[in-house]
Amino acid sequence: MNAHQTLTQALAHFDQQDYAAAEAALFGLLQAQPDNKDALHLLGSVAAAQGRFEEAALAWQQALRRVDPDSQEALALRYRLGRAFYEQGRFEDAFLLYRDLIEAGHAQPEFFVAAAAALQGMSPSGKNDVQAMALLDEALQLNPDVPGTWHRKALLEERAGQWEAARTSIHNALRLNDQEAQYWLAAGLVEHALGEFEQALRYYDQALILAPDLVDAHVSRGTSLARLRDHDEAIDSYRRALRLDDGEADARINLALSLLVLGRLEEAWPFYEGGWEGRDADPYRHAAIPAWNGASSLTGKRILLWSEQGHGDTIQFSRYVQQIVSTGAQVVLEVPASLLPLMQSLPDAARLQWVATGDPLPEVDFQLPLMSLPLICNTGRESIPAPIPYLAADPGKRAAWAQRIDAMAPRVPGGVRVAVVCSGNRGNVNDGRRSIALSRFASLAAARAGLELFVVQPDLQDEDARWLQQQERRQWHWLGADIVDFSDTAAALSCMDLVISVDTAAAHLSGAMGLPVWIALPYAPDWRWFLNQSSSPWYPQARLFRQQQPGGWDDVIATLRAALAVAQLPSPMPSPSP
Repeated sequence: MNAHQTLTQALAHFDQQDYAAAEAALFGLLQAQPDNKDALHLLGSVAAAQGRFEEAALAWQQALRRVDPDSQEALALRYRLGRAFYEQGRFEDAFLLYRDLIEAGHAQPEFFVAAAAALQGMSPSGKNDVQAMALLDEALQLNPDVPGTWHRKALLEERAGQWEAARTSIHNALRLNDQEAQYWLAAGLVEHALGEFEQALRYYDQALILAPDLVDAHVSRGTSLARLRDHDEAIDSYRRALRLDDGEADARINLALSLLVLGRLEEAWPFYEGGWEGRDADPYRHAAIPAWNGASSLTGKRILLWSEQGHGDTIQFSRYVQQIVSTGAQVVLEVPASLLPLMQSLPDAARLQWVATGDPLPEVDFQLPLMSLPLICNTGRESIPAPIPYLAADPGKRAAWAQRIDAMAPRVPGGVRVAVVCSGNRGNVNDGRRSIALSRFASLAAARAGLELFVVQPDLQDEDARWLQQQERRQWHWLGADIVDFSDTAAALSCMDLVISVDTAAAHLSGAMGLPVWIALPYAPDWRWFLNQSSSPWYPQARLFRQQQPGGWDDVIATLRAALAVAQLPSPMPSPSP
């Protein structure tokens, strides 16, 4: 059998996915003709088809040395070599190879797409996304009829928050190919981000018609159902995802959130623990220290309890610290530095050791995140520990803040002081749904005579700051300039007759201090506020004011104003002398 016949036979084996036979034929040929470029080329393809990309790269590099560098065969080999580098995780090598091809004048759209993919691989955080987008635009100018390029562009636009552009790109992909489930999934994700949850569901359903086992579509369908408050159907979607892949962390955490918002706490907590493995999860910082399982004795042991999520979560779940102290444990509490002075007002504070997040830790026997404590303590709807208050303002700071507030707006007989918190941490993925433009609260000022409103937050959105400045202190005052940490926030809030807040750390702080607090909640609230009730077992003195439709803040503000007009508010306790 001559070389041509052997190559033909090897190619036939390759086409039939009989890779072992193909390799045997090619190795035999290369023993006799080690410089046979066609055999080396095909051998690389056989290795790549089996996922052996390092071997493929070696074979293609050998083949490249034996072909005319200006030939179409060399061009094809270099393209494939770049793919082999990419699959090995050698993203920079792949990018440099494709860049050289492009700069040499080989303006083929697939080279631009491959270079964009390599750039993204070099920086998963998105640092190279702008350059990658430019490369995809070049590819689409050369050939706008490749649906995969539009899909890749849509994914980049999604990551940049360019939702309308992403909608256009993914619709272009679907116009060219409506039989690809991943495109329908991407279209659903765009509609979800734009708040079009019903449309998102239609796209997810189409994805699942094409690919019934597409786990991400089941999970994403659940998240859109949850935004529509159809949690029973959402739970069904998450469970379907877990039947397909029981290790799918996003399905587990989202299942937990839907169970929690329905009040099915004991069922939810084990799934909630799976949140550490989700795509957007924070790092589990103290994994080297044994986690306490809740069963072994803590008497004489030292346990680290640590904050792993937002400030509001830390404030809410610090209520469990006292229960751990009561076991006889020596408790080390690690929280962000901005919370440290406030947390020193916890009960049994003298028995606690304090550490700011990131500071060196003492030797400990066990560790546990604060938000794992409800599972360990087997917390149910009827057994939520609510020893209100469990946090307090420092008396000296409270006196100083009282003087500052009196100088700003002296209290008049029958006057009422209301704290307003309109927005939270802009880095929170749900901040756009929970925050309210400060100007929307303007009508509260007319709710009753003698009303003074104090914005008690250190940071304001630019629009809110401009609006507040225009009020020229007519009933509206900003206290944020003097707030250094949460102990200042606590002191300022303690001088108020009422706190009105969106769902942010100030709401939790007011609740933990036992202050009268009214909380404005979006249509699909965070799980801890449950559904369809105006009170909270976490903070019994809180009143909840809920949207009745997505985005419907006007009705919430109107209800707050009406309630404020008739509220019988307890006066804050007298300020101690500084």
